[in-house]
Amino acid sequence: MLYTFQSNHVNIEQLARFDFLDLCLLGETGTGKTHTAKEIHDLSPRRKHPFVSVNCAELADSIIESELFGHEKGSFTGATALKIGKFEAAAGGTLFLDEIGELDNGTQAKLLKVVEEKSITRVGGNRLRHVDVRIIYATHRDLSAFREDFRYRITSHVIRLMPLRERTGEIVPLAQQFIRDFCAKSGAIITADKKELRVLERSPWFGNVRELRSFIDEVCLEVLFEADERGNWLLPIPLTEDIIQKHLEAPTVNQTNSNEKPNGHGRSLPDGKKLEDYLEMIETDLLKNAMAVHNNNRTRAAKDLGISRSGLIKKLKRIAH
Repeated sequence: MLYTFQSNHVNIEQLARFDFLDLCLLGETGTGKTHTAKEIHDLSPRRKHPFVSVNCAELADSIIESELFGHEKGSFTGATALKIGKFEAAAGGTLFLDEIGELDNGTQAKLLKVVEEKSITRVGGNRLRHVDVRIIYATHRDLSAFREDFRYRITSHVIRLMPLRERTGEIVPLAQQFIRDFCAKSGAIITADKKELRVLERSPWFGNVRELRSFIDEVCLEVLFEADERGNWLLPIPLTEDIIQKHLEAPTVNQTNSNEKPNGHGRSLPDGKKLEDYLEMIETDLLKNAMAVHNNNRTRAAKDLGISRSGLIKKLKRIAH
């Protein structure tokens, strides 16, 4: 059964509640497949159990069976200890297999048996182990890319996530949320009226939600540093339609033909600045501001910046020298 969602924020409680149904999420890169999978898990009876996410595109063929099914100690060279695979790790909860279309036919065949029986055998083992797990698959590929038998199995309940250009009514609310996220991380106060943000609806956003978030971060960062150069970055900073439009019309780094119509988002470095130095300056300012906002509480500052506490400490030591 195919469910076409006009929005990634539609009512999905019913699908979530019937947690015996495995689901397949189809959508272009950046449409929010991971977010949707997590939302389904959080709304389901399995929400108190693990949500385990696996990006199949990042797994080498040589280790994918071990990663998914686990292995017994001594089962191969380097297997010095027992390893619990992702299926067992997700027991009672949800296993999210992202980019499932990147698996080769051989791995698809092995996975087919597992998903049909909900039982795995660890590499090097001979005991069949039942796993109570809901599987959510995701891919941006056409379904014809799959083995026929595997395709029939995983596509019994398909959710198609619409690209952002087909749900323009969400662009402004998403942009507002991304601005709030940026302000929370940077400590800046950036304001933007809904009418000013409507200019964003004219862009196709082929990178979908991910591209929109990156664009908002880029624009917010520019107005933040421009305000900093004037010495008033702690005051409210307006994000106007003119500023947004300027970035929408800026050429991308991949645009080499000057006769092509501008369609990307980019900016150039300030005069006399090298990329490495400029990025270091940006990072230093963000680190100092996060520490100031949280009264030098490293744990809270690291959380706001989206990095680990140990990573924050290393960065602070670096800029202190």
